[in-house]
Amino acid sequence: MKSIPNVPYIAQLVGTRDLWEPLWGLKTRLTQAESCLLHSSALRRLQFIHHSGCSYINTQHNSSRLQHTLGVFSLLAYICPDWFELRAAALLHDIGHSPFSHTLEQLTGFDHHKQTESLICAPEVSEILSRYGLRSTEILDIINGRIPSPLNNHANIVQLDHLDSWVRSGQVTGVLSVSTQSLLSSLALQEGFIATDPQTAELLLQLIISEAHFHCSSVNIGPNTMLKSLVAKLIDHQVVTPETICLQTDAWLESVLMNCELTSKDTKRLFYRPHEIMVTRDPEAAPSNAFIAELKKLYLSLPMIKGSMATPSSLPSFHIIEKMTALLGTYYVYWDLGDEKSTK
Repeated sequence: MKSIPNVPYIAQLVGTRDLWEPLWGLKTRLTQAESCLLHSSALRRLQFIHHSGCSYINTQHNSSRLQHTLGVFSLLAYICPDWFELRAAALLHDIGHSPFSHTLEQLTGFDHHKQTESLICAPEVSEILSRYGLRSTEILDIINGRIPSPLNNHANIVQLDHLDSWVRSGQVTGVLSVSTQSLLSSLALQEGFIATDPQTAELLLQLIISEAHFHCSSVNIGPNTMLKSLVAKLIDHQVVTPETICLQTDAWLESVLMNCELTSKDTKRLFYRPHEIMVTRDPEAAPSNAFIAELKKLYLSLPMIKGSMATPSSLPSFHIIEKMTALLGTYYVYWDLGDEKSTK
C-alpha cells in the first residue's frame, strides 16, 4: 500500500511553516516562535470560541476567534514583515477572551484584557517568548497600544484588529463590494498608521456602519443577553466561578448550561428557539422581568486618507457615523409570551 505523501495541507492551522489565510489570500512564513505559539493551548483554545459570541446560533457570523486572530496576524506580517514583536502581539492579542468572546464581559470577573496579560505572563506563553528573545512586557505594550502600531492605537484611526472583524462581517452580509486582495492593495503605512485612498476609505466607513448595526441588532443583543443571564445564574448558585469559565471553550460552557437543572430548559430554548427572543428599547413595551443589556461602546474609528488633503468628514457616509452613538444605551430583552398568554 502506498503511503500518503507528507505534503502539508494548505489550509491547516498547525504543523506547517507556511500559514495560509483564506479571507485575505495571504501566505506567511512562520518563525519558530510563531509556530510554537500556534501549538500552545492558550492560542489553540481560540479555535473553539465564536468571534461574534452567541449570535452564531441564528446568524451566519460563525467564524472562530482564532480565524480572526490569524487574519490580523497575516495582515500585520504582510505590512510589517520584520517587526517580530508586533507579529507575536497579533497572535496573542485575543488569548484572554472568555467563551463567546465579549458576551460575558459585563459580568464581574470577566475582563479579557486582564486575562490576556495573565496568560502572556504565565509559563506556557512567556517561556516561548523568552526562548526566542521576545519580551512579554513589550508584547503587552503593543497589544494595549502603549507602543502605537497598526494593531492598536489610541488615535481613533482604523487599526488592523478591527479591520479584520469588519471585513469578515462585510463578507458575510454582502457589504464588502471588492475583493480582499483589492482592499489590501490599497492599504499603506503612513506615519505608523494604516492609510488608504478616498474610495476605499468610503468602503471602510460602510463596513464600520454595517458592523455597528449588527452589534445593535436584536439577533446579536438578544441571544448574547440571554446567554449572559444563564451564566450569571450558574455563578450566583456557585455551580461555576468566573475563574473556571475564563479558560473554557464555548462547547464546554454550553454543556454545563445544557446539563444543569437550573439552566437546562432556558438553554435549550435559547439554542433551538431564538426567534422567540424579543428586544426593545422602550421600557414600557418590556415585561417587568426583562433582562437589561447596556450597550456602551461601538468601534467607530475613522480611516486615514493617504496622499491627499481629503479628510474622513468629506466622505459620503461620514454623516451616518456621526449619528451611530444614538444606538448606544439600554435595551430590554425578554421571551415572547404570546403562546403562554394564549393558553391562560
